[in-house]
Amino acid sequence: MPDILLSARNLVKSYSLRSHNDTPVLRGVSLEVARGEFLALMGPSGAGKSTLLHLLGLLDAPNSGYTEFDIDKQIYDSRSLTSKSADFVRNKHIGFIFQFHHLLPEFTVLENVMTPALIAGLPVSEAKSRAKELLESTGLSHRAEHKPAEISGGEQQRAAIARALINEPALIIADEPTGNLDSANAAAILGIIAQLRDRRDLTFIVATHSTEVAALANRVVMMRDGMI
Repeated sequence: MPDILLSARNLVKSYSLRSHNDTPVLRGVSLEVARGEFLALMGPSGAGKSTLLHLLGLLDAPNSGYTEFDIDKQIYDSRSLTSKSADFVRNKHIGFIFQFHHLLPEFTVLENVMTPALIAGLPVSEAKSRAKELLESTGLSHRAEHKPAEISGGEQQRAAIARALINEPALIIADEPTGNLDSANAAAILGIIAQLRDRRDLTFIVATHSTEVAALANRVVMMRDGMI
C-alpha cells in the first residue's frame, strides 16, 4: 500500500461572474498523492490545473469536497481547519513555486528567502543560516544582498525555489515553474528540481505544459474540462 501524503475527495469549484451564471472550473476531482511522489498535472489551458493546485495548497476553498493531509503523524482535514490552522499548514508544510516568482521587491534575495521562516517563528539567526545554505545549493550565494530587480529571471526563480524550501516542507506545489523562462534558464531550473527530488524526501505536485518537466515525474495526470 502506498504511503499517502495528500488525498483530495470530490473537489468542486465554481466562480461567479457578474454578467454570467456560476462558471464551473472543477467538476468533482479526486486524487491521491503518495509521500515522495513527483506528480505532474498536464492538460490544456483552462482545464483547471491552477485551480486544483490552489485548493490542494489551501490557498482557496472548494464549493464542496475536501483535502486531507497526513504529515508528521498528524491528520489535517480541510473541512475542520480554521483560517489560522490553514495558515499554519501552508506556512510550515507546503512550499509554493509559481510561474512568476512573487519576490518582495523591497527585500534582498536573502531576506525574501528568510521571510517564511520568520513568519513561522524561527529565530533570525537560524533563518539566516538556513537561507544562506539554500542560496548556496541553488547557486545564488553571490546574489544574497541583491534586490529581485537586480537579478535575472532565472535567478529570481531560483530564489523562489529556495524560499519554498526554507521551512523544510513535506510538499512542494509548483505552477508552471519554467513557463516564464527561456530554454537555458528552464533547463537550469529543471536541474535544480531534479536534484531536490533526488536529495530530499519531498513530494512534488507540478502543473505544467512542459514535456521536459513531465519527464521528471513518477506519474502524469491529465486534466480536461475540470476533470481528471
